Amino acid sequence: MNLTWNLDSLYTSFYSEGWKADRERLKHHIHALNEWADLSLNDRSQPSTLIEEFLKRYNGFKSVYACLSCYLELILSADSRNTEAMDMLDDIECEGADIVNVCVIFNKWLNSIDGLDEVIDRSPYLMEHRFYLNELLRQSKYVLSEEVEVVIARLQSTGSKAWQRLYMNSVSNVLVDVEVEGESRRLSLSELRNMAYDTNSTLRKAAYHGEWEAYRDIAEVSAACINGISGEALTIYGMRGYESPLAKVLASSRMDRETLEVMLSAIKESLPAFHTYYLKKAQRLGHTASLPFYDIFAPINEGIKVLTYAEARDCIVDSFRTFSDELADFAQKVFDNHWIDAEPRAGKGNYGMCVDIFPIQESRIMTTFTGSYTDVGVLAHEIGHAYHSSCLSGEKMINTDYPTPIAETASIFCETIINHELLKLAPTEDGISLLERSISDAGYYVVDFYGRYLFENQLYEKRQHGTLSVEELNELMLACMQEAYGQSIDPATIHPYMWINKVGYYMAGNEFLNFPYSFGLLFSKGLYAQYKKQGRDFVARYHSFLSATSKNNIVDAAQLMEIDVHSLQFWRDALALIAEEIEDFVNRA
Repeated sequence: MNLTWNLDSLYTSFYSEGWKADRERLKHHIHALNEWADLSLNDRSQPSTLIEEFLKRYNGFKSVYACLSCYLELILSADSRNTEAMDMLDDIECEGADIVNVCVIFNKWLNSIDGLDEVIDRSPYLMEHRFYLNELLRQSKYVLSEEVEVVIARLQSTGSKAWQRLYMNSVSNVLVDVEVEGESRRLSLSELRNMAYDTNSTLRKAAYHGEWEAYRDIAEVSAACINGISGEALTIYGMRGYESPLAKVLASSRMDRETLEVMLSAIKESLPAFHTYYLKKAQRLGHTASLPFYDIFAPINEGIKVLTYAEARDCIVDSFRTFSDELADFAQKVFDNHWIDAEPRAGKGNYGMCVDIFPIQESRIMTTFTGSYTDVGVLAHEIGHAYHSSCLSGEKMINTDYPTPIAETASIFCETIINHELLKLAPTEDGISLLERSISDAGYYVVDFYGRYLFENQLYEKRQHGTLSVEELNELMLACMQEAYGQSIDPATIHPYMWINKVGYYMAGNEFLNFPYSFGLLFSKGLYAQYKKQGRDFVARYHSFLSATSKNNIVDAAQLMEIDVHSLQFWRDALALIAEEIEDFVNRA
């Protein structure tokens, strides 16, 4: 089977007529929108008409910009060495910055309109955008003057976004000599990371130390990148009036602090259960004490089945069909239409990713497929993201943005479906391995991400007082990982450079890409428990819930499924489901 994606429904190349036409369309949209704003946004006599006109023009701009930028993002994700795509992305982002002035002017103009709800009620088109408009008002207190916002947008292309690209290029292209089966091989970080799941313990350890060596070689560059990105975030968010980068993330995630604090409290309570799991895994793998970090993802059985890509496809589609024909048919379409790039190769990012291209109602998925059950779970996860976006089909561009924590719900829900079905379908001898893998994945989202959250929180606190050296970053990461993993992991083996292998720290403008995954895991566990009780009656409600996520905050979206995210008990109950799996594993292992 072909393991690479097809991007032709976007563009066939940078020289295609479609690409050239959209480049011109983008310039036209930017010029026309700026000209319209200068002429129209001094008038308050016809607010309904003017708001409609802005939204239609802005939706038009967003559609073209999304196609161009998504194409470039996909090209670079698959090949970080493509300098032509990198230069073009710089150009697109610089052009996109020219729209910032209009958005700021419109935001301030909108804030001056009295009785906005009554204005919206007079227009069916505006009623479709009510949530978006009210969000603009809510966020308006964080918007600076037009001149300052334009300067910020322009400087970011040579600031945080340039640091991000330098980091991506560094980690994608570093190569390390590692001994594999008696031969020295030069491997990429992506290949080394995949060895963490290998059945050969000697190879896992060699790959781990090879990765350690690779990160040491790019540590100074990575430290400059993380300092540059975090320093810019502190400066800009401080200027805008946010209490902290975390406060900004919560606001943009439509998530209140109470939800975060209640969830984190439940996670902290649950850590001893995970520690029990890691210690039992250490025992199963033959370690006399705690688990070495290089074995944290190790399979517990050597003979576990390896799947072909075709088998993985069929497994996913069949498993999804147990939930709904709609989900299964969607997954089949993803494979048939070559929306996935799953081929392992140098220069390709070592992460799973789904890019939703709303203007053409398609998505593209990037993974690295090696045949493990874990790879099947990653595919299911990313297809879940794509399915979520398909539930928003027909929405205008500015109504397709949903909170990151909710974004991780559909993906992890799909992972849960595949994990439960794999447990039924796998050979008996693989059953305990799959149970362990499910717990391992949960531990990654809960324990590891808790440590990463602690690190990022403290990074911003310390960054306020100056840049952090490689040694300081290492010490901070080690301390946070030890707090999360406790005595269950051998502290001498914890990776001090984990701040380099977590791409989320370098995603400019997307800070704290850690707790949303914990939210997604636990929220999806709660949803899956509802599904097991309600059966088919749940499916339609779930689809409606996903369709509504772009027009609700997290509290209200959760209430659509009768879930109170302020309830400590809800999070405890979700974590208790994982604790039951841990108890089962401990008894069987």
